[in-house]
Amino acid sequence: MRYKIVLEYDGSGFHGWQKQRSGCRTVQEEVERALSHLTADAAVTGSGRTDEGVHALGQVAHFDYDGGLDAATLMRALNHWLPEDICVKSCSAVPDTFDARKSARRKTYEYVMYTADLPSPLRRTRECYIGASADVRAMNEAAGLLKGTHDFSAFCRSGSSAKTFTRTIYDSEVREEGDRIIYRVTGNGFLYNMVRIISGALIRIGRNEKKAEDIGTALASGNRVMMPDIAPPQALYLAAVEYPDFPEQE
Repeated sequence: MRYKIVLEYDGSGFHGWQKQRSGCRTVQEEVERALSHLTADAAVTGSGRTDEGVHALGQVAHFDYDGGLDAATLMRALNHWLPEDICVKSCSAVPDTFDARKSARRKTYEYVMYTADLPSPLRRTRECYIGASADVRAMNEAAGLLKGTHDFSAFCRSGSSAKTFTRTIYDSEVREEGDRIIYRVTGNGFLYNMVRIISGALIRIGRNEKKAEDIGTALASGNRVMMPDIAPPQALYLAAVEYPDFPEQE
């Protein structure tokens, strides 16, 4: 039977989601190690990669399991074997046609920034310090220009294996919560470092080093040179992955 799990993890101690030949510590490797205590076939498929240092509030993965444990017991068992920087938040049986990567329809990321007179050492692995103040209104105006279906070539880091640079952004907004500034974006998919490049541009706009309309100009031109900044990974969170309805199995 196939099971879907939703994971939360602190990306600080990982070289991303995907297993690597170099033997670096990854989230996928740790989840498969935990699952190997319960079944011989411990292959786990995630909804997509998260880069080194990136966190997840709602990463989705699936695996096949034919043992005698039900979903609730599986979740408890996995959490017993997982390290403290990973947690399974939910586990449910799904049809064999469910695929955490291929079935995904929408993903939501959040990039968390903050303003203060001085940077905080305690916040450096969770948020991105952007200065004493920021023009949140201009940042939100710029974020809104990304909504719709566009060629995002200007927002993709070189080395991408993508066959097309066209993506659809359903929601894109910047909001303020006290001294925190949160960029939240939902799309049907994202290119290599796309959210971090967008966030880097928004930080520049918040500091009045770029204008909101520069986002529109970059979209129209497809010129990566116009969007050179890549915001640090430690402030990026995979917030949620959405799927079409898959009825839960008994």
